[in-house]
Amino acid sequence: MNGYGMALTSFESSSVFARELLKGDKTYGINVDRVQWDSQSKQFVMIEYLLTDEKQFARGVTPYSSHPNRYFWKNSSKFISLWEVANHLGAQLFLVNYSKKGTEHADEVLLMKVRSVDSARTSDPVQTEDTRMTREGFSSWFRRLNKRGS
Repeated sequence: MNGYGMALTSFESSSVFARELLKGDKTYGINVDRVQWDSQSKQFVMIEYLLTDEKQFARGVTPYSSHPNRYFWKNSSKFISLWEVANHLGAQLFLVNYSKKGTEHADEVLLMKVRSVDSARTSDPVQTEDTRMTREGFSSWFRRLNKRGS
């Protein structure tokens, strides 16, 4: 259970478990939110969800305005590793900015199709093709993708 009396998701509990077992050691692994076969494109699709926290709204950061390039220095190994895994699998990599349901910017979802990640690039190391969506619009896109998994 978390501090809100809600059960931890399997991701949260598995992350807590991994941190416990590492006993403070630096981690060299990443968690991937979703990997799915797309029978239409005949390739895997990887999706990484990026939460835009409510605390960021006061600084003008919303799901539409946030981008990995704004904080690449903080999470560069995550984005580089996701890109390397996607390339190894021949997968499409999507990053999805969202906010929690019920928050001021909950209806903003930014779907980013990653074109490249290059840490040697001093400006904009994460190259994406961005599509602004509503929560319902993303749900429709996601449901179509999910159906192509069979």
